[in-house]
Amino acid sequence: MITLSTIRQTYDRCSSFYDLFFKPWLEFGRRQAIENLRPKPGQTVLEIGVGTGLSLEFYPPDVRVVAFDYSHGMLTESKGKVASEAPCPVDLLQMDVQAMAFPDGSFDRIMAAYVLTVVPDIHQAMREILRVARPGARVVLINHLTRRSGLLAWVENLFHPVFARLGLFTLDRDLLSILESYGVEELQTEPTSWLGLHHVIAFTVPTTGSDGAASGRHPVIR
Repeated sequence: MITLSTIRQTYDRCSSFYDLFFKPWLEFGRRQAIENLRPKPGQTVLEIGVGTGLSLEFYPPDVRVVAFDYSHGMLTESKGKVASEAPCPVDLLQMDVQAMAFPDGSFDRIMAAYVLTVVPDIHQAMREILRVARPGARVVLINHLTRRSGLLAWVENLFHPVFARLGLFTLDRDLLSILESYGVEELQTEPTSWLGLHHVIAFTVPTTGSDGAASGRHPVIR
């Protein structure tokens, strides 16, 4: 089982060479996700799991980004990109997506790239994402989607325990079914990266008729 301590240790260790291995493979997905996010001028975007800051250069200049990561090493790398590449103001924080320090209903746009395969408790992470999102907010994820059959499904099942033990990621979560269970609206997916190993997943946070009874989300009081 993947744990918080293993995650932090693993990503702290690999932060200095993360871009070398992952930027060429994952860069297109990040650009695609932010285009899909469609932030409006003046909005503040929450980026969950900013990592080394590979997404920051793709934001428009007329928004503000609040970005956090659980790994101090990854945040250290992202600070350089804030100074040299980000076209918009960026606030960097260290935080756990499973326990975010934001009030209910804080954000109209939320982006999380390659995060939900890493967190130990995906349901707690989803409850927190829905809690800090305003009703009607747009959320865009980049994530692995579980394969049900075929050679790649067999390979994923074979190597999943190894990746989880190392604290890299887990591959045994049916993300689309989980999102549907929380009543998200306008759920869309499109493949990104080689062999469709990852997808850009966009949805709208429910505005009415979803008070948290099924999902555990607390209604926002205005």
